[in-house]
Amino acid sequence: MATPEAVQLAPAGNSVLMHRNRHGFWWRFSRNRLAVVSLAVAILLILLATAGPLWYGVDANYQDYDAINSWPSSAHPLGADSLGRDTLARIMQGLRVSLTVAFYVELITIAVGATLGLLAGYAGGHVDNVISRFADMLFAFPGLLFAILIAAVFGQAVTERFGGIGRLLLVAGSLALVSWPLMARYVRGQTLTLKERDFVGAARSIGASNGRIMRSHIMPGVIGLIVISATLDVAAVVVNEAVLSLLGLGIQPPDPSVGQMIRQSIDYLETNWTQVLFPSLVLTLLVLVFSFVGDGLRDAVDPQSATHAERSNAPPRRRLSRSISYPVALSVVHML
Repeated sequence: MATPEAVQLAPAGNSVLMHRNRHGFWWRFSRNRLAVVSLAVAILLILLATAGPLWYGVDANYQDYDAINSWPSSAHPLGADSLGRDTLARIMQGLRVSLTVAFYVELITIAVGATLGLLAGYAGGHVDNVISRFADMLFAFPGLLFAILIAAVFGQAVTERFGGIGRLLLVAGSLALVSWPLMARYVRGQTLTLKERDFVGAARSIGASNGRIMRSHIMPGVIGLIVISATLDVAAVVVNEAVLSLLGLGIQPPDPSVGQMIRQSIDYLETNWTQVLFPSLVLTLLVLVFSFVGDGLRDAVDPQSATHAERSNAPPRRRLSRSISYPVALSVVHML
């Protein structure tokens, strides 16, 4: 045990590190105000998607022929589309669809990518080579183009046989198919690092099985990485789903999605530009808030890294540009 004199003589850097380690995850996360606000907005959007249609009480597919292409009014707070359907009701329903697709994509990505990455990193040898080469093969294909191909080939048959839920799962599956290799690569790299640590060697020396080591020592070390990666990936999934809907390969009418609403309103841009504006704002907001939350989680999970130190000391404008660059660049490239 260190004496009081030793504590007093400890370098200032160690004191700062000891002080930082005493604070928990949520304290570190709350220091990133942009991430906290984004988390609140993300929760609000999720509540709007789940409980909003029940609270609003307007059928998203009801056609009011007296309000075709109408501007925002007391009867229709965000206006109505070219078929007289309430825009606010359809945005809330579209939010539910987009977030449901993102949920299923991340669920599949974590189940497949994290499992294979953990197995490849821990087992090594031929297992690692087979999984890594298969992931590299999928990396060779342009991700969004591969998802478009799958949706175009199987979309009509799946929709005719299983209806809207089948189409939703097809879109989620096609996007997950091109998302899991990146998750697997992240988890594999972290597993390779963790399995060489002393505590893993100590567990082997007392006869712990491989399964117990992975469950008790490796998995706790990669869970944070998995959560951060999945949160950041939600932004890309939302944009990709919107692109599929813009191309007519995503969720099919009458079920709304944010991307589908944008596609259907473009033809009436000169008549009522608000019908393009509101879904576009919602899409942009979805992308930004999940990107900011993921950025905050990354800083909170790894507070001792040099990157975190640089970000904590960086001016707000510089930090903001780093967080925005990824989703905005991704959105522009995909929309083009």
